[in-house]
Amino acid sequence: MSTSGPFFGELYLRSTRPFLAEEVSDAEATYLRRAFEQCRVKGPLLDLGCGHGRHLGRLARALGERPVLGVDFDALSLREAAEVAPVVRADFFQLPFGGATLAGAYSWYNTLFIFEDADQLRLLKEVARVLKPGGLFVCQGLARQYIEQRPHAAYDDYLPDGCRLIEESHFNPANGRDEAWRKLITPDGRTLLAEYFIRYYFRDEMVALLEQAGLKVRWVHGGVDESPHHPESMDLIVGAERV
Repeated sequence: MSTSGPFFGELYLRSTRPFLAEEVSDAEATYLRRAFEQCRVKGPLLDLGCGHGRHLGRLARALGERPVLGVDFDALSLREAAEVAPVVRADFFQLPFGGATLAGAYSWYNTLFIFEDADQLRLLKEVARVLKPGGLFVCQGLARQYIEQRPHAAYDDYLPDGCRLIEESHFNPANGRDEAWRKLITPDGRTLLAEYFIRYYFRDEMVALLEQAGLKVRWVHGGVDESPHHPESMDLIVGAERV
């Protein structure tokens, strides 16, 4: 049976998890912990697009009494995330929190950049809405110049659970999107298939977008080692405060 459907859900979870090394997740969570420990605003933190909770659980343990909440739209992933911290299923464009109620939020791995350009500013304004003044937002993605140097990618191999993963992506410089399709053939004969895109930004584009949303950029890093962002950086990690 072949199913063409949403990218997020079983297809994403089963095809992505094998590539998420524990040591990488540990390093990313350590970066986030350090960032939020420096934030003087008190209150809960929000994992935007928490998925199955790989950062959520680590931060909840590391920050102790400070509440860390997760939000995502994928019910399958949330069932796992709920085992490590409180989570809610919700639309990113209508977050179920009052204005100025959160001390911080973070989004990792291009999570917020899978939407149309016309919607992107509206989404970031919604993030700003729920943050307290001075609240910190940390956003990570791959830098556009890094993707431009690798405009085509393909994968076809078997995963540890016996699934066959087939994927192709092509970067479109006209719209800044990596446009891709992914197919997962499960051991029981099912085929899950979806098309998707990720929007990539240059450093200055990202800074301008966040500041239009009401967030003041405080730093731009090129990796979880907190190194300054430069033209050869793979990561684009931005820390911004609600003004």
